[in-house]
Amino acid sequence: MSVGTGILRVPKEAKKGEIIRVQMVITHPMTPARKDPQTGQEVPAHHLTKLDLLFNDKLLSSMNMGAGISANPFIAITLKLEDSGVVKIVYEDNKGGKWEKSAEVKAL
Repeated sequence: MSVGTGILRVPKEAKKGEIIRVQMVITHPMTPARKDPQTGQEVPAHHLTKLDLLFNDKLLSSMNMGAGISANPFIAITLKLEDSGVVKIVYEDNKGGKWEKSAEVKAL
């Protein structure tokens, strides 16, 4: 998988008013700034900086991130499902990478 590839999991359907679990994994090295042991050259940091969770394009949660987050972070958030719609995550890193991933969930 390449940097920024996301996996987003939500139930395909749930009862209206039910609490669902939104799970995501983002492929990213999340490396802090460091010196290359062979060359002594400074290697700049490369990490996610922001993650937004949206439902039907309404912002529900925003997370600031940094190099202290583990590589390929797994994040899970609960959401009370009131209507059918699209769950979307939008995320970016400190080198200008921007990605998004979405999944539909149907309220019964």
